[in-house]
Amino acid sequence: MDEVQDVRIVEDVETLKALSDPLRLGILQAMGGPADGRTWTAKELARELGEPQTKLYRHLKHLEEAGLILVAETRLVSGIVEQRYAPAQRSIQLSRGFLAATAAGEEEVRDVAFGLVRSALASFETELAAALRAGRIRLDDEDEVRRPVVMVADFRLPADRARHYQERLRQLVEEIGDEPADPEGVPLHALLAMYRPDE
Repeated sequence: MDEVQDVRIVEDVETLKALSDPLRLGILQAMGGPADGRTWTAKELARELGEPQTKLYRHLKHLEEAGLILVAETRLVSGIVEQRYAPAQRSIQLSRGFLAATAAGEEEVRDVAFGLVRSALASFETELAAALRAGRIRLDDEDEVRRPVVMVADFRLPADRARHYQERLRQLVEEIGDEPADPEGVPLHALLAMYRPDE
């Protein structure tokens, strides 16, 4: 198996396109991080995601071609070649320079970037709904740490306070992103976003 990267910095449109599909994003999320050393077959991923196995093959190929997953093992099972996949990185980050260029760049590139945002939102919603249905989380959990934190709001703040909160959120994102993977740790799903539109 190839070397697993610590952080994959996305700086190209093709990788962004690979991440912009909700099912491919779901595959990466289902695989988790490489810290636990687990590998996955298409059949195992299909069961985990509740999708037909045949539907996953082209998405796995796309992720492999983009270097986001690796073939960890190949073996012959009942005359059929079975591949086991693993994530190619511990975490994925979008290059800030790439995002700035994307914002100022071509419409097609912006559409791909927004596709990633849509995929992330859809994936987060699907995971949250599945966890609620299965009773893995409860909105009224007595344990405050286990209760989901959700906020959707619009505010009007003085410019210095808006900057203050944006900087705190950036720092929180960087702090969480710098945490080393802990195979014995608890899963934490987060979707953090804040923007300041021009008037």
